[in-house]
Amino acid sequence: MNVFARNVLLVDDHSLLQHALKAILEPLLVGGEIHCASTAQDAVSALRSGKVFHLVLLDLKLPDSDGMRLMSLLRREAPNVPVAIFSGQDAPIYRQLAREADADGFLGKSMEPGALVDGVRTLLSGRRFFDDQQERTRGASHGETRPRPKLSPKQERVLCCLMEGLSNKEIAQRLDLSERTVKMHLSSVYHVHGVNTRSQAILVGQTLNLTMPPEDG
Repeated sequence: MNVFARNVLLVDDHSLLQHALKAILEPLLVGGEIHCASTAQDAVSALRSGKVFHLVLLDLKLPDSDGMRLMSLLRREAPNVPVAIFSGQDAPIYRQLAREADADGFLGKSMEPGALVDGVRTLLSGRRFFDDQQERTRGASHGETRPRPKLSPKQERVLCCLMEGLSNKEIAQRLDLSERTVKMHLSSVYHVHGVNTRSQAILVGQTLNLTMPPEDG
């Protein structure tokens, strides 16, 4: 038995990425391996299998769960195994949410292979790693702070409707607004959270556990 071997659980439903990541990272694992899980259920089963894992890399978007909720579940199953978000969602809000959820790291899927290897090596050594930490360090040296962006109650209501799968026309009817006003609110939602699409906005809303705010009095 190789006591230096390191096993990584990759929770991601893209088979091509799974194969690519194995090729990039397995030389780092000293005889260990990358075990792939395509769903939340597969990930939980892997942790319950008795196999020892030293790191979990978790995609934010899975067929049967979102990453932040699943991270809490995986932590209950294996509290001593570090969990890092591994995502193609590049908006700063996702890294901020990962930090607030006490993730051990955030690795973007657009990272250069060498940087990705360095990040995983850092995580396997027991330290945290976020792929934007150099940028944050520069900002901190200039006294910059980045509070979580806020939506107005009207913008939150529009986003909640979007999360229900409503079209702009249906949102307008539900909230008694014009479609033009709905589009303006959606543009503001995208801007505040640094996203570009409806699906990205929905993912942020789900991650924040956003609920419909009360009507204005």
